[in-house]
Amino acid sequence: MYKQPLARHPQNPILTPDKMPFRCYTVMNSGAIMFNGNVLLLLRVEYCDRTTHFHTAVSSDGVNFTVSEAEIDYPLSETERNCGAAHRFDMRATPMDGTFYITHAAWLPGTLGCCVGMATTDDFVHFKPLPYLSEPSNRNCVLFPEKINGLYARIDRPQDVDGKGGMWVSYSPDLMFWGKSMPILLPSTPWYQNKCGAAGIPIKTDEGWLQIYHATANTCSSENYYLGAMLLDLNEPNKIIRAPREFILAAEKDYECVGQTPNVVFSNGHVVLPDGTLNVYYGGADTRMCLAQTTVKDLVDYCKYNR
Repeated sequence: MYKQPLARHPQNPILTPDKMPFRCYTVMNSGAIMFNGNVLLLLRVEYCDRTTHFHTAVSSDGVNFTVSEAEIDYPLSETERNCGAAHRFDMRATPMDGTFYITHAAWLPGTLGCCVGMATTDDFVHFKPLPYLSEPSNRNCVLFPEKINGLYARIDRPQDVDGKGGMWVSYSPDLMFWGKSMPILLPSTPWYQNKCGAAGIPIKTDEGWLQIYHATANTCSSENYYLGAMLLDLNEPNKIIRAPREFILAAEKDYECVGQTPNVVFSNGHVVLPDGTLNVYYGGADTRMCLAQTTVKDLVDYCKYNR
């Protein structure tokens, strides 16, 4: 019998606006990381005026979370201060060399578009932003958890004026100057028609970098989101080792299909628990937080043995 690569948690959705300790419209698209022995989520929360704010949530079991009432005090970068207030969203968190690196998207005012920002933190209370954002239009940035050939490396998603785009790998000596950019050339599939981008940070395995990603395709009624998985070369991560043509998760449940944006499963965070469980956190319909589970081994095997 066919085994679903990701299993939805029976308590889904695990966080909804009515479970939050304050009034809000949505809670979705959280970064995720292990911190002090707990799962820490970096939540994207829309208040009822549709402004976006970041809040933390902490859990000892990865399912039941305590959400901070106070939003994260996340300073503006120099670019954001010079350009004016920015709409910031979809944090991702990478641990490296004793520091936590945060990436996020930032929509700048007017016609400046969407850029990638970065910050560092040691405690998820105090954040130090890097001074500059990427140039537009770019988003869905994940930083690799170690240097590759002596350089920092990232996957991001440059996009055109219609929002379409794919994943690229770039390198940097200092997290500010990026280059040596190369695309990740995914095989053509019916569920990847418009755009694709990295989900959580790459996971290093003996078989390659395990990368979960999203892709979208049009149906007769909406642009549907899907999650996929692939293995990338450890030394040249723009090169695909295996990328199954089947998706690993699609919007099927009511909490994924009905909401602010229908038919969306969007992940930008996961953690590996001490027992080996891989918790993949994802937003359902841009409205609520959900959880799907597997193991790193099972997902690597899925990539290796499926075409």
